[in-house]
Amino acid sequence: MRKIITILMILFFNITIAQAQTEIKVIKIYDGDTIEAKLKKNEFKIRLIGIDCFETTDNYRAYRQAYYNNLTVEEVINRGINSKNYLLSLYKKYENKKITFEFKGIDTYGRTLGILYFNNVNVNKELVKNGGCFTYEYNEKH
Repeated sequence: MRKIITILMILFFNITIAQAQTEIKVIKIYDGDTIEAKLKKNEFKIRLIGIDCFETTDNYRAYRQAYYNNLTVEEVINRGINSKNYLLSLYKKYENKKITFEFKGIDTYGRTLGILYFNNVNVNKELVKNGGCFTYEYNEKH
């Protein structure tokens, strides 16, 4: 697994030197801040950096988010589903346009970190403004 991560880091490092944004294809939207993408023949998960969205399932993080935001777990999950739906609506609006990604690193779960752009619209910022996500300073421990 570490070898794959190292290869991905080298690949993206070389790409980001050549250009700030790399064109990708969105394969799947997991939730408001995690997608699966394809670059040439390689598929990988992208965690949108700088934001955090509520969880879409009843899990440990959903309970933490409920506690820290004074919400019920059901409210957390509903907000998470709304964030995912907002990202889906953005994607549908721009799916026939240029979709690019700005690489920022790889986290401890092997997900690629970065900023997603739909036709030069910063999706990460759009999700904070309109999608029920909030800014989040990424920390390797989360």
